[in-house]
Amino acid sequence: MSNYIPDNIKEVARKLRKNMTKSEKIFWEAVRWDKLWERVLRQKIFYVYTESNWINRYIIPDFYIASKKLIIEIDWSIHKISDILKLDKIKEGLIINRWFDIIRFTNDEVENNIENVIQKIKQKLN
Repeated sequence: MSNYIPDNIKEVARKLRKNMTKSEKIFWEAVRWDKLWERVLRQKIFYVYTESNWINRYIIPDFYIASKKLIIEIDWSIHKISDILKLDKIKEGLIINRWFDIIRFTNDEVENNIENVIQKIKQKLN
């Protein structure tokens, strides 16, 4: 698999970075500038597989810590909807199959107790 990422996928990631949710902004402000002692990336694009019709599939997690292969997802209320929950589980399976670890938080956790969120991530990093 080449490192080529289609422009339309790159544009989606750019838009996600420019239009972060309130929770994502709170989280980003809490972790940027090495506050976790690790570099945190926003909306990093990952190739996950090629379909039988040769279409490449990608995922774009909310945040990523490369040195630990840790993906951080912040879920809002839409993630409780059955179909979205199924897609999240499929996405999570693809992530784990590629030797990544994942940790999820809700908007409420991030917005109301960011210190606890940061502490949980630090524990996961150790």
